[in-house]
Amino acid sequence: MTAVLTLLKHMQFARLFPFRAEIPAGAEEDIRLSRCRVLRGLNFFHFIPQVSGGPIACLCLMRNYPTYGVMLCGAVLLLLVLYNICFYMIPTEKLVGSRQAWILKGINFAFALCWATLPPVVFPYGDANDRVLVAGLMVGLTATTISLLPLTGIGEVIASILILSCCSALFEAWLIDHGIFYFYVAMEMAIYLFFVLSLTMAVRTLFTAFLVSRYSLEQRNSIVQLLLRNADDDTGDWLWETCASGSLRNVSASLASAFGNSREWLETRVFFDILSDLAGPAAFDADERTGLGRLRQCLDNRIFFRDIVVSGTLQGQQRFWSLSGRPVFQDRTFVGYRGVGTDVTQTHWAQESASFRARHDLLTGLPNRGAFLDDMETYLIEAARTGEAFALLNLDLDGFKQINDRHGHSAGDEMLRKVTVVLSRTLSERHRLYRFGGDEFMLLERQTTPAQASATASGLINALTNVPIRVGEGVRCAVGLSAGIVLSIGGSERVGSLLEASDLALYEAKSLGGHTHRFYNPELRTVAKRNRDLIRALPEALEKGDLGIVYQPFFNTQSQKLCGFEALIRWSHPEYGRVPPERIIQLAEEAGLIQKLGIYVMERACLFAREWEDGLVLSINVSVGQLEAPTFLKDTFRVLEKTGFPARCLQIEMTENIFMEPDAATFTLLSRLQSSGISIALDDFGKGFSSLGYLRFFPFSKIKLDGLFVRDMLRESRAASIVRAVVDLSIDLGVAVTAEGVESQEQLSYLKRLGCTEVQGYLLSRPLSPEDTRQFMATMPVVMEAS
Repeated sequence: MTAVLTLLKHMQFARLFPFRAEIPAGAEEDIRLSRCRVLRGLNFFHFIPQVSGGPIACLCLMRNYPTYGVMLCGAVLLLLVLYNICFYMIPTEKLVGSRQAWILKGINFAFALCWATLPPVVFPYGDANDRVLVAGLMVGLTATTISLLPLTGIGEVIASILILSCCSALFEAWLIDHGIFYFYVAMEMAIYLFFVLSLTMAVRTLFTAFLVSRYSLEQRNSIVQLLLRNADDDTGDWLWETCASGSLRNVSASLASAFGNSREWLETRVFFDILSDLAGPAAFDADERTGLGRLRQCLDNRIFFRDIVVSGTLQGQQRFWSLSGRPVFQDRTFVGYRGVGTDVTQTHWAQESASFRARHDLLTGLPNRGAFLDDMETYLIEAARTGEAFALLNLDLDGFKQINDRHGHSAGDEMLRKVTVVLSRTLSERHRLYRFGGDEFMLLERQTTPAQASATASGLINALTNVPIRVGEGVRCAVGLSAGIVLSIGGSERVGSLLEASDLALYEAKSLGGHTHRFYNPELRTVAKRNRDLIRALPEALEKGDLGIVYQPFFNTQSQKLCGFEALIRWSHPEYGRVPPERIIQLAEEAGLIQKLGIYVMERACLFAREWEDGLVLSINVSVGQLEAPTFLKDTFRVLEKTGFPARCLQIEMTENIFMEPDAATFTLLSRLQSSGISIALDDFGKGFSSLGYLRFFPFSKIKLDGLFVRDMLRESRAASIVRAVVDLSIDLGVAVTAEGVESQEQLSYLKRLGCTEVQGYLLSRPLSPEDTRQFMATMPVVMEAS
């Protein structure tokens, strides 16, 4: 033994392979997270040996050890279920190097103890078949401990327990027949254990070294990419470096040019102070949400940051720079920052222009509905803080439809532009006018009283009524205005409630013949009466077929090919006018008619869709109330059989609300639908509680991204990040993703670059009547331009 140790010493074995990889300072967390992700991926190789070994051992032991075989199999499978529950409940980032990781280690230790009972119980007294079983299981289980490599030490512990258990069984066998054979096998097992432990440590070292190399490569990648540009100053990119005190050093010509000063002057200044001076006092007010605020927070806390955009005025022009940087440590001592800067001025102004177009109506130039909802959310917070009184005026043109019908849509568009000018002239700084769509406008009047709000409405009505507007070739057209007003003090109401109240007041003004205004008065109980009337009218409308269905197409983003249509319900009540689709669903649920309404829509849509060319998809929305009906499956299959519409062309859309309280019956119902060929789409993804758990348990064929995120993605980084994440998630899951609410070419181009599968929205087509749908399919216009 002494000779062997001396030989190893002369070979300097430890220096050849020290079983340790040095992790650079600041990289520990990244390496740990990488180990977590690897452990998540290796779980399959841990699961298979355990789930197969238990039943195999039970079957093989049924002849000689039936009770023990059943107990061993039950214990292994119970631990396996417990392990996987814990494994998938623990977030990926906490699988290694955390308190939760000790739970996984403890369960794996319990696995080892269970299997360690097999050799002493079976091997000494078993026949040849039993001994072969023990040998095979022990060798296999010892080899698969490599799947636990990221959990430091547990693989070696399990291997040691299993080998020692085998040695114990060999010793018991020797006590029975005193065969020298068992000692030889025990020696071989000891050698085997030595190599298993050595190789496990060697592989772990190589694995850690690989992660360290990958980390270093990623950290240097941006700098290497920049250097490969041969220091081309025209690209607008530059390297920056600071010392521990924050002062710039090693200033390059590109950096000096970007800041408009000499290298010598810049190297005497603190980097953050230079940016603050360029930005000016108005751009930095200690708000951590601003670019400079976030930058200062990162620099003060010495943390990595990426793509923080700061602005400044240079030679009379406003410039924007995107900064990325990482702290540099030597011997665990902070020595400064290194990073990359990029001039993104042109990109910023392009995004600002796209954001303006996304928030404004292109016809009138007024802020649109999306801008109104955003502004109101912000304003209500301010009003609640200050106690300010305000009025919301819902404005609708009288006689506009007749102008469209008589003189064409071009005349209608011109009328809207001129009406906007007339209305804007009568308003002051206290007012903000929005176009909601069609001939509907919304006006916010701040710091007002009921008398002032009434005077504003009267002034707007008189401005349009007294002066006929000329459109087209000088044609004089008279147009009126109706207004519904809701007053509020302190902004305690929600935007939706205010809109509903102003809408009710507008309907009252319209019912009086228009050209007037009315205030919302809750004592009139208009809402209750309207609901009662609509609920009473709904069954009759279903029986007579008064509820219409329109179809909005959706397209493949990359090929621009028509994929199918989404069926949407419409109802125009003789007294109350058009009822919103969401309200129809609510009324049907309140009246207990939701299942009947669902069958009505599905049957009519399937009958119409039979006319379409093969391959086009019919998408139908299904509410939670429909799915909870006991006859939903039966009714769905009956409609398909009756109409002859193929199940493979039917897509059912459901919202995330169905998973608020998921149970086995829900997943069984969805599975039966899918097994029949019907596609299942998850609608309004991101709008609800958005738990990702159900995405693991049920394989949806499509995810529909809510239009709120699409609307905001070009002007809000958080919305853009969510859109990118949902598209990436759908790609990883292997499902299609449809972006709803696409209203601009910029949004379409952005989604196409991301790899979004399908798009749907007013830019491509509004919902179409059956007749218009037939014409649309016959002409099949090119609705998307190449991005």
